[in-house]
Amino acid sequence: RPTATTYTPGMSTVSTVRCPLLIGRDDLLELAERRLDDVLAGNGQFLLVAGEAGIGKTRFVGAVVQLAHERGFVDAWGSLAPQDRDVPAASILDLARTMGRIPSFATAGGALLALREATLGAGQVRRRQLVMDAVDAIFGAVVGPSLFGFEDLQWADDLSLEIIAELARRARDHQVLLCADYRTDEAPTGTSLRDWRSRLITQRLAEEVRLRPLDEVQTALVTTLILDTGLPAPRDVVAAVHERTDGIPLHIEELLGALSADARANGYAIREAIVPETIEDAVIARLSHLSPEAQAVARAGAVIGRCFVPDVLAGIMDVPADAVDAPLQELIDHAVLWPPGGRGLYDFRHQLLRDAIYRSVPAADRRRFHARAGEFGAQLEGQSEVHSSLHYERAGLRRQAFETALAGARDAARLSAHREAFELYQRAVGNLPDDLPTGERAAILSAASDEASAIEENTIADDLGRQAVAAYRAAGDQVSAIVVLSGLEALTRRSGRPISEMKASMEALLAELDGLPDSAAADVARADISYYLSMIYMDLRDLPAARASLAEMLRFGGGSPNPEYRDLDALKGALFDVYDGDVSGGLQRLAAAASAAEHEGREETGVGAYRDAAAVATLAMDYPTANRMLRAGLRYADSIEQSFCAHLMTGTSAIVAWADGRWDDAASEARHAMADRGCRRGAELARWALAYVAVGRGEIEDAEAALAQGLSFGLASEAIELILPPLWGLAEVALQAGDPARAVTLCDDALARVQAVGERLLFVPFVVTGVRAYQAAGRPADAAVWLAAAEAHVGGVPEVSGPAIGHGRGLVALANGATGVARVALETAVRGWDGKGRIWEATWARLDLAHCLIRSNRFAEALSLAVEARTVASRLDSRPLADRADTLQRMARGRVAVEEPWRPLTSREFAVARLVGQGMTNAEIAGSLGIAPKTASSHVEHILAKLGASRRAEIAAWATQVSTGVATP
Repeated sequence: RPTATTYTPGMSTVSTVRCPLLIGRDDLLELAERRLDDVLAGNGQFLLVAGEAGIGKTRFVGAVVQLAHERGFVDAWGSLAPQDRDVPAASILDLARTMGRIPSFATAGGALLALREATLGAGQVRRRQLVMDAVDAIFGAVVGPSLFGFEDLQWADDLSLEIIAELARRARDHQVLLCADYRTDEAPTGTSLRDWRSRLITQRLAEEVRLRPLDEVQTALVTTLILDTGLPAPRDVVAAVHERTDGIPLHIEELLGALSADARANGYAIREAIVPETIEDAVIARLSHLSPEAQAVARAGAVIGRCFVPDVLAGIMDVPADAVDAPLQELIDHAVLWPPGGRGLYDFRHQLLRDAIYRSVPAADRRRFHARAGEFGAQLEGQSEVHSSLHYERAGLRRQAFETALAGARDAARLSAHREAFELYQRAVGNLPDDLPTGERAAILSAASDEASAIEENTIADDLGRQAVAAYRAAGDQVSAIVVLSGLEALTRRSGRPISEMKASMEALLAELDGLPDSAAADVARADISYYLSMIYMDLRDLPAARASLAEMLRFGGGSPNPEYRDLDALKGALFDVYDGDVSGGLQRLAAAASAAEHEGREETGVGAYRDAAAVATLAMDYPTANRMLRAGLRYADSIEQSFCAHLMTGTSAIVAWADGRWDDAASEARHAMADRGCRRGAELARWALAYVAVGRGEIEDAEAALAQGLSFGLASEAIELILPPLWGLAEVALQAGDPARAVTLCDDALARVQAVGERLLFVPFVVTGVRAYQAAGRPADAAVWLAAAEAHVGGVPEVSGPAIGHGRGLVALANGATGVARVALETAVRGWDGKGRIWEATWARLDLAHCLIRSNRFAEALSLAVEARTVASRLDSRPLADRADTLQRMARGRVAVEEPWRPLTSREFAVARLVGQGMTNAEIAGSLGIAPKTASSHVEHILAKLGASRRAEIAAWATQVSTGVATP
């Protein structure tokens, strides 16, 4: 065997190597076969293939296509390049071109292309109709088993994603397999693709296949097949290859392809020879061994950015058409380009190759090629004026870049493609001409700010908006400046800015308007600010002021052509009705208004109505309505690319999943929402859900940390709806941790807060928690007082508070020894919580009912309930519920009647005993409890008899022991 010194650094050769087999994907291919069989049975499927660049997605998808062909499938594909991010429906357009070459799909392909052209020409076609027409055209062409594929979705525009999502929804009843792939390393958190992917998977519309790097055994097999010596690859070679490539299949092929045949078989040579450290360097090393003409063609093609035809390539290079024929063939021979397809299109074998080659183009040549590409514009395969703006920008032609980017941004905004519009507006802003009138500059900056706000780029939205304000003021348009500024002030609500600060800012803007001449524009500005103030008053739960501000909005906006004011008045009025106590009616009106707004194309109103309906339905514990609104709202937000409402609804969805017992889903959705780019408000909603799951599973430290952070955010915001939910979670944590006194303090704090502002829905969960806290603290009489106060506050919304009040009454009655009354109340509570779908309280109510039945010597019934609760606890992985269920099962089987720590006394007698322990006389006890002295004396006599005591000191000693040692019921 040769030694390492045989190899001279830099003495490597270049050849094309490719593993002849697909390695390490057998289980995934078996899955693909099952899904193809499902499709043949009439059950459509969607396989989403994910993995980093070079991981083998193309090879795997190719294997799936081969399996499909063996079963008689017809396939068509839509492919993308990086600059397609800015082209509405780019993936669908490429699919249409592919379909045009397939006889059975040709008509549909032409219809898709014509549909796009008609949309651009008409200028007013609604985006949703375009989606449905495109999907209808595709499914209209399906006459047998079909596969529609979409490559490189990391570069997909949002309209393409929406159409693909609709295809997934409709594919379930067709013989259709959808297959798509994307690079995980180019789809970071916060991108629309990540949001889109999460929703499809959560809704069970897609199944993700995640390709992982090869392990050392799999790397050994790939290396063996490439070396093709008839022997297994040497272990040191395998170790070296795996070390250098991390098991990325493309990296393995490129690394070994950059070495001579001898060097490939020597581990030391692989580690030490001058082989590029990165795959990009490996690509450039391969390219450097080609002819100058082939290198020039590769670089020009890389600048074009996607598939190209020789004539256009030659035009960009400014050479005769036949001058590129030989270089193109050389690039094919050396595995840089794929052979041309039926239409004579050339493309790079891997995007990684294309990217690496592009970065190697000298700056001067790059500018020259981009300038030429921009001139070709729509003649470039699959491209448009949007691509032209990119080419012009990279060529340094700022005026042309500005004009094409602005046109593209306005087209994208018209189609509600907010992410594309944002990116294009950014390019337009980056290339603003110096001689642009100040007013036009302000309008562009304001529009860019709006698009940034729609996709939760809140910091950028604020910066662009403030630039717009300055430009409007410089242009003398103070009203427009105030309009933009009021929107920016409202935007800070997303970050939890203190309500008092927002209110002061809005009032200052109104005062500034009062100092300006009256005009229609000023009235519109007043209407907008009045609307924002109504939201501020709602956060304060000052509903009369909120309604008055809505009335002001209508008054000032009455002469405006904007119908949104009328809709907002109806929608927010319905929302206020829910908070006022008309829960069912308000929710029905909200849901109906959301659907109507969507149908009529009033996007912001519609998606906001879905968001509000889902939120208040969750507060009202109407989880079926909440789920229905979330499904519709997330779908609609996705279709119009409104990620702010989508982010809030994702957080709400996590809370609903927790409430109805889908705790794993709740934790997963919460983590996604917390990780995704968006506002603090949405992330905090998700944090509550994650913390509630931790509480339920007994993970006290994690729960307390998350809830403390949530409470801090809520207190800073001054919004009660951001304060009460983490406060309740902390009270539950205190009970779990054996600190009932702290739980009492937290519950009392919550009661004081809601009594101050009149909030009721948010307080309902505290009812039972407060009763438990007082009882666990050894204060059963105070528990009854607490329940009375809580019932007085929330009794006006019985459809929400009914189960909680019944549950609390059952606990109080049980503490008093009234087991018959307690059993009826707790049975009612179980039914009520079950009807709500609130799994946490429903299971505790079963356990409390089991306790009551044991006290009534109905052990068999109690055991059945405890076993039922234990099953739920196991499914939820809830240690607190499981522990309590286990305890009750033991007691029921042992026929042991459980007593509260203050037994044999009643809760009233225990209250008297505690006051005796404080040294009070009978008269003082009577005054403290509001009873007659004779009654107090009678209670003391009964206590002495029940305890078998002869002196008051013995009562005091017993009461003190119970008060300090009592356990959580």
